[in-house]
Amino acid sequence: MGFFDTILWPIMVAVSWTMVQFHNLLTLTGLDSDSGLTWTLAIVGLVIVMRIILIPLFVRQIRASRALQLLAPEMQKIQKKYKGKTDPASREAMSRETMALYRKHGTNPFASCLPSLAQSPSFFALFRVLNSLVPLREGTYQDGAKESIGPLSSVSEMSRSSVAFGLMTSGRTWIGEPTPTSPRSAI
Repeated sequence: MGFFDTILWPIMVAVSWTMVQFHNLLTLTGLDSDSGLTWTLAIVGLVIVMRIILIPLFVRQIRASRALQLLAPEMQKIQKKYKGKTDPASREAMSRETMALYRKHGTNPFASCLPSLAQSPSFFALFRVLNSLVPLREGTYQDGAKESIGPLSSVSEMSRSSVAFGLMTSGRTWIGEPTPTSPRSAI
């Protein structure tokens, strides 16, 4: 298990747990537990939960974006003032004035990146969890001392025959993929 997986491990377990809980809930509502639709809706539910958790960051992003829009005329004045000046002293002075303007109005130009940065580990973890379904089902998943990803290993067998949008949810092949003897394999 690499450094990246070590960092993602707690998020992978949380993603796995949330997905399994949505799967169980959808199964209780009458959907087939082996259905690809059930697994797809479980993933959709997971993404919705992640988006709800990130609402405060999105509100902060909107406020920061709005504040930067209000500062745009003043920023243009600073840029006009130093237009055509390429010497290091002028660039430094322009940076100082820009930072002073941000400080004066309490804005942060990097606040608009927060939601993307905050949700990317969750999506990486979701990818790693989904990519691990086949090894979990086959019993070949071993990442260091860990042989499962939270509760997902107990239900990974259900995903064996699940199909969603023509793609096996736990496999790596398309339904109807050409076999070596079929005429389409020459394509």
